[in-house]
Formats: sequence, structure tokens, C-alpha cells
Amino acid sequence: MKKVLLIIFLGLSVTIFAQDFPFMSASTKKIQSKEYIDYLNDNIAKVDSIQKTTKWFLEDGTTFNQKYSDSVFKSKEGYRYNTKLYRDTISNTFSYVLYKRDKAEVRETNRDFNDYIKADEKNRKKLKKQILNELTLNDMKGEVHTLETLKDKIIVVDFWFINCAACIKEIPDLNKLKCEYETEDIEWFAVTYDPKDKVERFLERMKFDYTIVPDSKHLTERFDIRFYPTTLIIDEEGKIVYTGKFGPMNNRVNEIREALNKLIKSKKYAVKTGPALPIEE
Repeated sequence: MKKVLLIIFLGLSVTIFAQDFPFMSASTKKIQSKEYIDYLNDNIAKVDSIQKTTKWFLEDGTTFNQKYSDSVFKSKEGYRYNTKLYRDTISNTFSYVLYKRDKAEVRETNRDFNDYIKADEKNRKKLKKQILNELTLNDMKGEVHTLETLKDKIIVVDFWFINCAACIKEIPDLNKLKCEYETEDIEWFAVTYDPKDKVERFLERMKFDYTIVPDSKHLTERFDIRFYPTTLIIDEEGKIVYTGKFGPMNNRVNEIREALNKLIKSKKYAVKTGPALPIEE
């Protein structure tokens, strides 16, 4: 009986790891890209060797390089291509497979994405002009910020996460933006659902001058954040006056600056712009 049970268990194991492609090993499973990125972040010292051992395959098992990949995605049929990511659970090596989607899959993906954008637009409209009666932000140092402690201040809340390429790319510009405003009337927060330990490792290699608020999935869910980065600006009365909009090239930083300037002008805050300068004696 034990032998039979063992055979059944082994059979189930093979089924769980059964592959979409015959050139994959039996110990390989399909994963989401987040698992790969998390593994890189958890093994920073080994990133180069991990990436070097990551393989790129076509559907027939032949390998390809970045130049070939670029040519495929730039072609007229490039929109039909996508990748699947796999991890060998024994050797901890990763593989990408480039495949061509059929028309039905493309239509389904486009439909789902368009529906997602519409839902995001609807949510941003709902958020705008909403007056908050409660907001709690727990930063990396353990300090708690609430509407009460932030009373009479403009609050900038940037939603991001450590594996978001677009978020990381604009961090230097966000740092410069913060530096432009010499005032205590604006508080700058960067909210992420990432855990504190991972954020700490990230901040060792990337400077972010905002007050970082980790472990905040409850806030991303509360405001129904669907795209990253997303910034909310809350005025001194707790009203959300800026939500931005989805768009790969929507000039976010300038939009945020314009929204802040408009708010500052309407409230007549004593705010200087430009980098802080030393006081001459």
C-alpha cells in the first residue's frame, strides 16, 4: 500500500511540474516575474551571476540574444509576442521563453487591459475632491504620521514599489522636486507595500528623499491603486486635489509641480522655489 501511495505521490509531483516545452527539465515550474525579481533582490551580491545563468529560449528550444529580442518587438508583429518565465526548483536557474500569441489571446489581453484602465480612471475621479477623515502613515523609523500631526500641511503621497522600473527611474526627479520647495508646509511620503527589510536593502543603493512608508498594502488597497507610480496630493483640509492619470509618458513630475504651485498660490503659503542656499553672515 505504501508503495502504491508513493507512486501516486510521484505521479502528482510530475504532473505539477509538467512543462509547456519539452526542452525544460522536470524540476522546472512556471512563475511570475515578481518571483524572479524578488530572488534578485534577496541575492544582491549574486545578481550578475544569476542574470548570466538566466537563459532565453524560443519555442523550439533555441536560444536568442537581446539584439534578436529587440528586432522582434520592433517588427510589425511585435505586439503579438510575449514571454513566459520559468524557474528550475533544484538548480535555482531561470529561463524565459519568447512565444507568439494567437489573435484570440491578443484580443483578450487588450480587452482586459482596456477594462483595467477604465476602472482606474473611474477610481481617480472618485478619489479627487474626496475629503479624508483618517490617514495613518507609519514610516521606516517607526514614527506615526496622521491627519492630526500633519494638520494645516499639504501632503504628497507617492505610491511605488521597489521592483517598479518606472518608479525607480523617476526617483531622482522626485528628489529634485522636493528640493525645489523650501517650506515646512509640504510633507512628502513614499508609500509601498514592500516589507521594511527589502526597502532597507533597496535604499542602500538608491537614495529616496521622501519619508518612506513600508508594509502598506492596506493603503494601496484603500485607495485602489492600480498603476505605479501614482501620486496623490492632499490639501490642508484633507481633500484629495490631485490624482494624476495613467499614461507611459504623461509628464508626471511637471504635473505634480503644477498642482503644487496652483495649491500654494491659492492658499498663499510662504514658499520659496529653488535649491536651499546657505545663509550669508
